Amino acid sequence: MVERICKFCGSNDVVKSGLIKRPRCNYQIFKCYNCGRYPSKKIDTHPVVVPSIIPPSEPKPYNFTWSDYNQAQMQEKLLFLDILHELCAYIPEEPSRVGRPKAALSDMMFSCVGKVYEQLSSRRATSDLEIAHQRGYLNHTPHFNTVLKYLGEPIMTPILADLIQLSSMPFRDLEETFAVDASGLSSSFYSRWLDYRYGNLDGKEGWIRDWIKIHLICGTKTQIVTHIVVSEGKRNDCPFFPELVQQTAKNFRIREVSADKAYLSRENVQVAFALGAAPLIPLKVDSSRKGHGFSAWKKLYRYFQLYREEFYQHYHQRSNVESTFSTLKRKFQSRLMLKSKVGQINEALCKVLCHNICVLIQEAQANNVLIELEKDVPKFASLHTNSAPISQDG
Repeated sequence: MVERICKFCGSNDVVKSGLIKRPRCNYQIFKCYNCGRYPSKKIDTHPVVVPSIIPPSEPKPYNFTWSDYNQAQMQEKLLFLDILHELCAYIPEEPSRVGRPKAALSDMMFSCVGKVYEQLSSRRATSDLEIAHQRGYLNHTPHFNTVLKYLGEPIMTPILADLIQLSSMPFRDLEETFAVDASGLSSSFYSRWLDYRYGNLDGKEGWIRDWIKIHLICGTKTQIVTHIVVSEGKRNDCPFFPELVQQTAKNFRIREVSADKAYLSRENVQVAFALGAAPLIPLKVDSSRKGHGFSAWKKLYRYFQLYREEFYQHYHQRSNVESTFSTLKRKFQSRLMLKSKVGQINEALCKVLCHNICVLIQEAQANNVLIELEKDVPKFASLHTNSAPISQDG
């Protein structure tokens, strides 16, 4: 029996006013009618136990040595050409039409990605493409205008997206924790602020760069990108979370997925739970415990409130997606060179594909990841294991 005595004034004119539940113990709150204060007392009741939202897993070793890193960096360009050539070999050719024959789509994909990897202008990259032709990677060296033309072709966009996913498939047994985020890539051209809002910027007519936003999900161990969506620069991040997670779940077992508060919504939490993943998205200050029909929201709310320290220990892995963007922009620049919107999207996808190939090279050296791609090609609509032309129906 809880003794009802106010610890402030000693009066016994107190009544129960509430119960505070904590993981280790509970506290009974009283209200003293003599002094008006609210004393509390620890009670010997069983505390509320909230089950962890993080699925159990067996630890998988991940090795890193400087000697393996050095070997991968010294051989990167040679191995990059080999892997890129294998990826492009799964691209079917366009059906032949009357007139001048088109350039081979696989050759043009190799040339476009190779140009982005070298970070050279189309004219200066021609000599590198000639070297690739002499080594047997290309059937012929394309003209620099042809490379720019194909970078702006809409047919390249779905193929690049599938190649990015295909290049991540060797990591299915290694990656099970993922992180989601978005970042912008600016163009080399400026637009007036007046085009976006009527008025002036700080009292003067300002100029800002055009830019697009890339939304991606990556593994937290290797920083391999498993899916990417490109949008306009002013789009919100939150609506892209379901697609990124659902597409990754088709090829990977997701145990945890981390994202910042920009992705916090009841729908996103429910999507992650439905896929068997723990959504590590921190709650906002004004977040309510009401689920509004989403049971997963209540689970996340209780776990975050009672086990916040454990939550942030796992959430810390989200920093790896920031490292992914940092690596991507430092190695392949954060600036886009093409003018058209389709060209900028394809150029951004080429940068991510280059990043994935570099991760493949690093992990093949450090963790003996087997680069076996052919068995997974049938999963992607725009790729084939033979070189037959694609049908007229697409």
